[in-house]
Order: sequence, then C-alpha cells, then structure tokens
Amino acid sequence: MQPTPEQISTCPTCGGALEKTHGSGLCCPVCLLRAGIGVEDLIPEALENSATSRRFGVYEIECREDGSLYELGHGGMGVTYRAIDTTLQRKVALKIIRVGVATRSTEVRERFLREARAAAALRHEHIATVFQFGISEETGQFFYAMELIEGDTLEERVRRTGPLSVRTAINIAQQVTSALAAAEKRTLVHRDLKPSNLMLVSPDDEEQGAPTVKIIDFGLAKVLNAPVDPMHLTHDGFVGTPAFASPEQFENSALDVRSDIYSLGITLWFALTGKTPFDGHGFEEIRRAQQSDVLPIEQLKAARVPSRLKSLFKSMLAFEPAARPGTQELTAELRRCTAEVRGERRVRAGLAAAAILVLAAAALSILWPLSTGHRSAAVTKKPPLNVMVPEKSIAVLPFENRSEEKQNAYFADGVQGEILTDLAKVADLKVISRTSVMQYRSDAQRNVRQIGQELGVGHVVEGSVQRSGNRVRVNVQLVDARTDRQLWAQTYDRDLADVFAIQSEIAKAIATELGAKLLPNEESEILRPPTNDVAAFDLYTQARNLYLTPSFNVGSKPNALEALDLLNQSVARDPSFIRAYCLLAFVHDALYFFHDHTPARLTLAEAESLLGIPRLRRCFG
Repeated sequence: MQPTPEQISTCPTCGGALEKTHGSGLCCPVCLLRAGIGVEDLIPEALENSATSRRFGVYEIECREDGSLYELGHGGMGVTYRAIDTTLQRKVALKIIRVGVATRSTEVRERFLREARAAAALRHEHIATVFQFGISEETGQFFYAMELIEGDTLEERVRRTGPLSVRTAINIAQQVTSALAAAEKRTLVHRDLKPSNLMLVSPDDEEQGAPTVKIIDFGLAKVLNAPVDPMHLTHDGFVGTPAFASPEQFENSALDVRSDIYSLGITLWFALTGKTPFDGHGFEEIRRAQQSDVLPIEQLKAARVPSRLKSLFKSMLAFEPAARPGTQELTAELRRCTAEVRGERRVRAGLAAAAILVLAAAALSILWPLSTGHRSAAVTKKPPLNVMVPEKSIAVLPFENRSEEKQNAYFADGVQGEILTDLAKVADLKVISRTSVMQYRSDAQRNVRQIGQELGVGHVVEGSVQRSGNRVRVNVQLVDARTDRQLWAQTYDRDLADVFAIQSEIAKAIATELGAKLLPNEESEILRPPTNDVAAFDLYTQARNLYLTPSFNVGSKPNALEALDLLNQSVARDPSFIRAYCLLAFVHDALYFFHDHTPARLTLAEAESLLGIPRLRRCFG
C-alpha cells in the first residue's frame, strides 16, 4: 500500500511555496504581497451570472443544476469553466483571465495574440488542443477555449490516492517527454510544467495500463506574462511556479526545453513521493537549495525508487541546463528505467526470458550461417535442373547501390529487404528468405536462369537504388527465371520521405503481375510502413545490415556496441518501431551471453523482447 502523501506546501491560488507563520500556520508571501500593494488585476473577478456575462465570443459558460456557473478550477492565472461552443455544439474548457488588457497598448495586444497563436498551433496527442484565444473588448479580459478533458490533474490524483507506482509515474513522464519533443521542434517552452497542469484520463480498466496524459496551459505562461507589466510577475521577472521552476527561470534567463525537463523532474518526484525536493522552502531558499545541487535522496529511497531512476533524477535536476538530458536522451533513459522496473517483476521476467530464447533462435538462424561460412539449406542443396517450380514463386535479389557514397549500400539493402518483407505477407506467393538470396550480392553478371533453378523459383526481382540528398531513385524489374524474359519494370524518382510508399507500390505491382490473390488484410499490411520516421529506418537498416553481413562477428563486442548505438538512436526517434526493439533485444542478449554477464544487461534484453512479442514473427522478414 502506498503511504498517504504529506500536505503539499504550495499555495492553491498562485502555486507558490507556502511559509510558516509565527502561529505555526502556513501562508503565501506572494499573495500577501499582492494584497498589500493592491494588484487586483492579477486576480480574476467572479463573473456575474447573466446571459451577457457568460458569453465570450461563440462560447457560453454552462450552469450547474443549482444555477451557479460550472467552474472546473481556478489558480493564479484565472478561472476555468465548462462551456459550450454555440457554433459547433461541442463542450470546451474556457479559461477567463483578468489582466486589464483593455487599458493596454495595441502593441501589447498584438504581442499577446502572436504568442497565443504560436501556442495554439501546437498539436500533439498528449497536449490539450487550444481552439481559440481572444480578448473581450468590453471588459479587457483574456480568454481561451481548449479541449475539455474529463479526468483528474496529477496533483489531485496524488492528493486523493497517494503517490503513484514507479511504473505508472515513468509512463506519465514518457508521455510528457514525447509532448516536449514535439514542442521543441516549434521552439515552444511550457514554462509552468507542474502536477496541476497534467490532466490524467484513466483507462476503462486501470489494469490495462497507466492513464493517458494531457498537458494543459502549454505556452500560456509566456503568453500571459511576457507582454504585461512587471507587477504581474511574482518576483523580479519570474514566470512560473517556484516549487517546480528551473534555476534559469529564477534568473529570468533565456529558456529552452531543458527548463521544462527540470520541471518534469520535480513533477515526477512529486508523483512518486507526494513531495517536491525543496518542499516548504521560501522563494530565495529554493534558489539556494537548487544551487547546492543536493537532493533529498532519502525521499526516493522511502518510495522504493530504482537506482537507475534515482540517477536520472540527478541529471534532470542538474543546476546547469547543459548537464540535463535532451528529449531524445531522456526518452531513451526513461525506456531503460522501465526495463529496470520490469526486471524486478518475477512473472514478466519469466515471460521475457522465454521471449529472448525465441528471439535469439530466430536471429541466430540468420546469423549462424553467415558468421560461420555455412549456407542455408535452400542454398547448399540445389534442386535438379528442369524441375517444376510453383508459378507464383519469387526471389528478391540484393539491390545494386548506385549512390555516390558507397556506404549507402545499407540503404539499398534496406529497400530490397522491405520489398521482400512485403511480398512475404502475401499468402498466395512463395517467397525465398533473405538469408538464401544474400549470397547473390555481387557486381558480376548474374545468371538468372541458374539462380532460379538453385532457389527453386519461377521469378526473380532485380533492382538498384540511388540516393542523393533528399531524393531517391529506385529501378526495379521482374524477370521470368525460366525464360530470362523481363515481365515488368519501373523507375521511381521521388523524395526520400516517399521511400516506404515506393516499396509498397513495388510489392503490390509484383503481386498483381504474378496473379497473386491479395487479401484486404494483406494489402493493409503492405501499405503500413515499418515506421513513420525515415531517419529511424535508416539507423535500423544500418544495424540490420551490420549483423547480416558475413563479416559481422556476433561475439565481437565492438560490433555489438556499434549495432546497439544505432538501434538506440532508432528507437529514440520512434518509440513505436517494433522491428528495432526486436533487434535491440537480440543485441542486448548477445552482449549478455558473450561479454556483459550483469543483471542490468539481462534486464535490458528482457524489456526489449517484451516489446517485440506481439509482432515477433515479423521482426526478421
């Protein structure tokens, strides 16, 4: 059972740190200061419950059964209501902020709208969609409408049920990291990432997995604070919530994604412990504690946080931004933390060990013949000449690399391999394995008839690939191996990003030419790319080409580490790339078997193989 969280010493109004009074109570010095100097513009006034006051553009605030306005929450920036878009008839969350815009200059308004548009343009599955920003000309109030999310905030969840399990907390951090990576591409920074800005939507059955995360108020801190008077800022230009802010926010320095990564580190700490690392300290004390770079690790020990995650906290909460991980590195490290947690689960470890055996057997069936100089049965045992072969049988021979950079040979192999994999998905075709055709990689003139007889197929596919910058040119031809007659040929000259579409089109054209019956599910599988990230595929292809070549020694640690580095980069770019996970599991297993006999290495192999179990049969097409 998780322990009940201690009281969180943060102000419910502005989110700042609370401090003890002489009477042993708690108060917020920021809010007291605001009240003392009369900064009424900073606090949203209660709306009148009238048809006119409830309207903000096309949005109308809903009322509860007792006639009161349907308030969802409130904080230092404003009050959020449940409302309806009267034009599209959809429910929204409408935040009303009072900052006195009506009295401000046109330049300030334009800057607000410019920053608001940048924040609203961000679209991601883990970021609440912003539909509209606006300014009420009558009252000078900012308002914005966003996606209505039915659920708790992370802060509410922890207060109600206690700290989260390590596995759930890491899963939440992974979702947030993917959103931060998307924002980084648009040079957007949240600036106020904290538990109350993370909405959690629980699955129908909580045993099915962790809740889905939606980040709210993305970019709003900059939109609402940067253009307005210094009086709105909590302390000498500070923007954010002190308990969750990065050191550079206290200095009012330029921010990038590493500021949000620092705030995510504190948020993750809160999710696991119910506390913040510097909980209960005042504004200046938080700054000094950050500069000391000393974390209360005993809190993590009490929460039974694994060692790898403890180390990750130290890097995420480093005082210097350059010492913190970037989004790609953080994604990879969180994945390794997940592996460590899974490794501690006995039942899953057993399943993973079984998966490793199956995966290793599948991979070694390819590696063993190549690394020892043996040939597969299909190659060594040649069928007699003039034997009848199936009409719908085919071998996809290695493609020629015509790129100026000879190191791009791996890319030509990748295109050939994907076409072979797509054709193998058609049950009406007999397709020779990659292992058997790789012996025909040669610059010498091929004897197509002889190859067809040796492989026992009626047709072969030949091709070439030329890659130059962001362009790719693929030439391909289908040949009847019995007559040496060309049946079909085509040239594709397109953007590199279209390489997956090219491969699918070639596979479909060949299947049609051979008269193969293509079932709807087979067609959809062919059209589905292995990944949506060409760079991730590039890295994976290099690693696969490395271990499929005869020169690759599975027992060589430098070879394995080179493949491991390529695959880690691949899955960091696309965490859903199943084939890369499968190969990554094998490489970890090879390292464990031959070199690194540590539990940590075995845990990594187990975790990667678990991710590959559902599509194991498609990993080595």
